[in-house]
Amino acid sequence: MTARAIKTVAPFAFRSDFGPQPVDAAPDEPARVSFTGEEVAGLIAQVRAETLAEVAQRQAASESERLTVLARDLRAALGEIVQVMSHIEAVQFDAITEARLRGAVEAAAGRVIRGQADLFETLADTSAPAPKEGTT
Repeated sequence: MTARAIKTVAPFAFRSDFGPQPVDAAPDEPARVSFTGEEVAGLIAQVRAETLAEVAQRQAASESERLTVLARDLRAALGEIVQVMSHIEAVQFDAITEARLRGAVEAAAGRVIRGQADLFETLADTSAPAPKEGTT
């Protein structure tokens, strides 16, 4: 093993990798971004508000779709009742026909009643106060 004598010592600019970054950045490097605690809290609040708005919008769209289907079914049932009533008024019927017509009217009326119950439940649900953030 050979040893060499040290003739000069050059100073070394030591910096910790966990400390602040140097201010003099190269022109081709992207600019560094820093936020204060208040800015981070504001961004979190903004994201939370936007997320809650999106959830509310999706729930409203889903409810609107459900009410559209419900209204279509109620219109169909009312159309069936009108059709049956026009047949009853136009035809002389015997006991068998009367029973069959009565069953059709009762089935259509039952569908209307069930549909109205769904509609009233929906209206009761929408009139209830909205849950607070963080609760389900």
